[in-house]
Amino acid sequence: MWLEEQIFTPMNVLNKYLLGLGTLKQECFKVVLKAEGSNILLVGVHGPTIPCEEVSVKHLGNKQYNVTYHVKEKGDYTLVVKWGEEHIPGSPFNVTVP
Repeated sequence: MWLEEQIFTPMNVLNKYLLGLGTLKQECFKVVLKAEGSNILLVGVHGPTIPCEEVSVKHLGNKQYNVTYHVKEKGDYTLVVKWGEEHIPGSPFNVTVP
């Protein structure tokens, strides 16, 4: 298994977007890997018309990462999370930003 069970899924976090003064807020989720060996965590968010403007992946140590993203338009998004060349379970995630 790639992810520890207590980690929230990106889909649940993305669905919690709130509208504030017409701008979608930035959100964050945490990934904790159980995978062996070293690799790179890759995250991409593609929206209704353009890719996500900003995605940040911060390594916290001990195979823990914080992923922060910011989208500016409502609609359907595809969130891809990979450890090297392999998708984590559930990826790609299909989410809707209201």
